[in-house]
Amino acid sequence: MMAGNCGNGLPAAVEALAGARTDDAVFVVGPDHRVVYWDPRTEFLTGLAGAEVVGKPLHETVAGEREDGTPFCHCGCSAMRLARAGQSVPSHEVRLCSPTGKKRWVSVTVLNVDAEEGPYLINLLRDSQRMHDALEMARALVRGSNGDAFDTAGNTPELTSRQLEVLRLLSEGMSARAVGRELGIAEATVRGHVRGLLRAFGMHSQIEVLAEARKTGLLAG
Repeated sequence: MMAGNCGNGLPAAVEALAGARTDDAVFVVGPDHRVVYWDPRTEFLTGLAGAEVVGKPLHETVAGEREDGTPFCHCGCSAMRLARAGQSVPSHEVRLCSPTGKKRWVSVTVLNVDAEEGPYLINLLRDSQRMHDALEMARALVRGSNGDAFDTAGNTPELTSRQLEVLRLLSEGMSARAVGRELGIAEATVRGHVRGLLRAFGMHSQIEVLAEARKTGLLAG
């Protein structure tokens, strides 16, 4: 298993796709959920060198979140389950967080290559930060034109008591599953409340919601 080098005993189809000339960054996750290939462009986007990642489970090394605030990758993530079931993995947007705290949006496309030992997931990453910056600017303009923009007077969205409970627990670092256990509700219900919070604040990530909630006084600190 090597970073940026396909001569490492991978199935031929995986080597061909990983080594193909493309504008995208490429990394590959093997059937055991461990990273088996990590090219220099992926190093640039993530801030992680191949030597830090290859041979390790992806969820233990790469930090980030999807647009709905869920983790980019976690133990037993759905991508491998879909691949094992012979289903395609949907493309998605991920906000990566480098070891230095720098955040960057990327578009992720996943190709599944079946092998005797199980599926290999070829992840193609493309920098989409400019697109998200433009979207956020457009949202701010829309909020401003509708008179909904937050100001220094601390205008806040109207939240239900349950949304406030979820917001408080998320601010304490709890996962959606842990919040569900704490409140006695299903994890899917918690995620529904998170989506409601995103809409209420006009944001596209859980991190931004928490930051805005602190700025407007809904959360302490």
